[in-house]
Amino acid sequence: MTVISADQRRDRRTAADLIRLCVWTFVVGVATGLVAALLVFMLHGIENLVYGQHEGINPVVTDGTTGLQRFLGITVAGLIAAPAWWAVRRLGRPIRSVEEGMSGTRMPVIETLVNVFLQMATVAAGASVGRENAPREAGAMMASQLAHRLGVDRGTTRLLVAAAAGAGLGAIYHIPLAGAVFAFEILLTTVTVRAVMVVLACSAVATTTAGIVVGDQPLYSTVSLSEGFGNLAVAVTLGIICGIAGMAFRYAASRAEGSAPMGAHVLWALPLAFATVGAMSLYLPEVLGNGRFAATSVLEANPVWTFALALLAAKVVAVLITLRSGAVGGVLTPGFAIGALLGYLVGVVVQPIAPGIPLADFALLGAAAFLSTSMAAPLFALIVTVEFTGQSSEAYLALFLACATAALTGEILRSSLSLPKQIQMPWTRRKTDDETPRARRDGGHAGSS
Repeated sequence: MTVISADQRRDRRTAADLIRLCVWTFVVGVATGLVAALLVFMLHGIENLVYGQHEGINPVVTDGTTGLQRFLGITVAGLIAAPAWWAVRRLGRPIRSVEEGMSGTRMPVIETLVNVFLQMATVAAGASVGRENAPREAGAMMASQLAHRLGVDRGTTRLLVAAAAGAGLGAIYHIPLAGAVFAFEILLTTVTVRAVMVVLACSAVATTTAGIVVGDQPLYSTVSLSEGFGNLAVAVTLGIICGIAGMAFRYAASRAEGSAPMGAHVLWALPLAFATVGAMSLYLPEVLGNGRFAATSVLEANPVWTFALALLAAKVVAVLITLRSGAVGGVLTPGFAIGALLGYLVGVVVQPIAPGIPLADFALLGAAAFLSTSMAAPLFALIVTVEFTGQSSEAYLALFLACATAALTGEILRSSLSLPKQIQMPWTRRKTDDETPRARRDGGHAGSS
């Protein structure tokens, strides 16, 4: 008769636990990828309806559209989305954030899915927020539900929800490494062998699954940075300028989202904001959407500086009033676009003394530096810029410097002004008093963060 020691039994339990974790990771990854694919399919359908074409055919879907077509598309979207968001917030259970899901709070299925689909629909129609928040919340919700149904311990729940949220971001743009880094740097803030295994695998599975619809091409593919000393000097310069701007945008976006109405006020605030953005689009079509059109205008062309300046101002206003109106969405691609526009304008000023550096290089380095502080995640900013644009290793040094300089600038600025480190962002939204049943009946709105 073979006697099994206590160590052997413990090893067998550990092996069984790891196998179960692998299965859960695979299931969550596939589910997240399928939802991301469904959301992109929905995005293309609504873009076809509004613009007569979708991003899979033409990356800039506003090309060839009329001003009236653009204005009506986003205005009608606001008139539909406002009562829909009001209804789900008034009648449904509170919509939980990704961080709440990580802490063990169960994220409701119906309310989360309605919130997710409304986000994607409004972005497709031209709302000026990012679409990455939708798959991030959907993935986190599915992981949260799975963990509760299986009775998973709190530590594993936290890991699975964070991995699914990062995988959703990675799957929607085909940026698997950036999605994984988001989970580590922004959500988990720690790295262990177990976490690396789960996060990387989940992101890979989700991105592969969603790739059937999303495709595997970078969002922008015409910019190729070099290692030249000129680009390194530009990276430091833009790191300081765009780092400061990114910090300002981060706090402005947090305040706008924290002050957004959750009660009946959304019924007029959201349509008004959407109509305002629609009015801007009469003259600046690129202001619409998640920022891809705006970033493309300076990464893949050389517009006059007055156009870039007007678009920069319009995009900042559009993002902030959209968040302030009660709409929900991400800030990744809007931040990338704002940083690219700001970097481009700096390039217009600096290029006479550095004529060998293309303006697109300024735009790309500005985007990376801006994201470094607007997302408070320099490593994520670096990786997402590389994956968005398909950069080779030659670009790494300049991007390293831009992101590092911006992060350092941001920390110095935050310490000097005694700014809070933890602020409200799309993945940290928590239930407010206005989301309680009584507040929903009274039609209150949220206070500042």
